[in-house]
Amino acid sequence: MPTEATPQFDPETIAVVSFDLDGTLLDSRTAWREGFRAPFAWLTTRYPALAGLGEAGEVHDRVYQRYLDEAHLAAGGGEWSVDYMRQGWRDLVARHAPSAATTDGNANADAAFARYEASWPPLLRLFEDATRVLDAVHARYPMVLLTNGNTAYQRMKIEMHDLAPWFAHVVVSEEVGLMKPDPAIFAHAIAPLGVAPASVIHIGDTPAHDVAGARAAGWRSAWVNRDGRVLEGAHVPDVEIATLSGILEVLGLR
Repeated sequence: MPTEATPQFDPETIAVVSFDLDGTLLDSRTAWREGFRAPFAWLTTRYPALAGLGEAGEVHDRVYQRYLDEAHLAAGGGEWSVDYMRQGWRDLVARHAPSAATTDGNANADAAFARYEASWPPLLRLFEDATRVLDAVHARYPMVLLTNGNTAYQRMKIEMHDLAPWFAHVVVSEEVGLMKPDPAIFAHAIAPLGVAPASVIHIGDTPAHDVAGARAAGWRSAWVNRDGRVLEGAHVPDVEIATLSGILEVLGLR
């Protein structure tokens, strides 16, 4: 697990704390992975060749996720769309059961996708330390929520867990036409608060979006590295924390 680094700033200079949503406050990845299981099992009853791909959770992480990324990149890598998820299911059938995937291939893939869309949202959970961290930080600092994603998905997640009351400002990328790591979305997030960029720290789990964007915007950054990943590239955070609750020590809140 990563070592919680000493921040290269004085916590007393922080005026606003910003949080990412997916992977930081909300364990969306587990919901997506676990929600994949039943629809995939249903699809393998129609295309038995798919069973040869392996255990469902592994298929989600190793195969399905790759197809999502390919669809996203093929579309230009911009704002997230539900179409990429649907295409992932179609690619599972088309690439791994081509002899069986006749004209009904897309129809069955779309039916599996519809089952998936119903299965993963109820599995969404906040990380176990999220509420405690939000309460502690909120007691001292104004907070903003800054998330990439389409409005329907992100607002569903926010409303499901009643997150909005903690935050002075909630920013969803599709709603403002900007995405992390564009520094413009970071500037937009604090504009209503009237604070200097250097007085804001952003907490997120994706270096290429959260750390890089915060740095470009002149903010501080904290990287939540729960899996002990080795940092690659130039996206070096001000502080690395192994759990979300690590930010409390960084901010002098415990």
